[in-house]
Amino acid sequence: MTSLRFAAASLILCAAGVAQQAAQPAPPPCAGLPPGKHALLERMTAQFGLTCAQELKIEPLLHDEESVTKPLLAFPSLSADEQQAIMTTIKLAARRLIRTQLTADQQKGMDQEVDSVSQSAGKKGGGKKGGAAKTVQTVPGLAGEEALSQAVMAYAALNPDEKKAILLKLKTAARNDGALQLTADQQQKLDSEIAHLKQ
Repeated sequence: MTSLRFAAASLILCAAGVAQQAAQPAPPPCAGLPPGKHALLERMTAQFGLTCAQELKIEPLLHDEESVTKPLLAFPSLSADEQQAIMTTIKLAARRLIRTQLTADQQKGMDQEVDSVSQSAGKKGGGKKGGAAKTVQTVPGLAGEEALSQAVMAYAALNPDEKKAILLKLKTAARNDGALQLTADQQQKLDSEIAHLKQ
């Protein structure tokens, strides 16, 4: 009977401790961050225990990543698998850059996340098409390909080989997309760029 009372008392004390932890307010947002929602940064802060100084360095890196992923989502010529493969390359490149802003312990956690992203990239069905909550305005003609290609070239987290491989996929997809209704000059331009990228 005494052991039962002790177990019940322990359970009550444990529950009270959990309730007290749950009642603690979330830490205040880091001063100096631009206004708006920073969902990924907030997740990383919770996951890795980022300091405010780290948040201020990592937020621009995440913003740069978004400058490539937004035009990627607006580019309709890629298949879902192609889009997902490019998205994974961009995410992994961003994580490599973010990793340099982390402590040794935080880097271990980032390495686990990178491994998880790499493994999930090998599985089919990872791409979201049509069912996403956000709708992305597609850009007609070659404007979408050109905007995305410029974003890829400007993205410092990608190494030269990654940029070249992505550009080849984008230009090949645009060239093969009958819905773009390319002019003869546009076709010739893409053919020339594809041949150059294959060298």
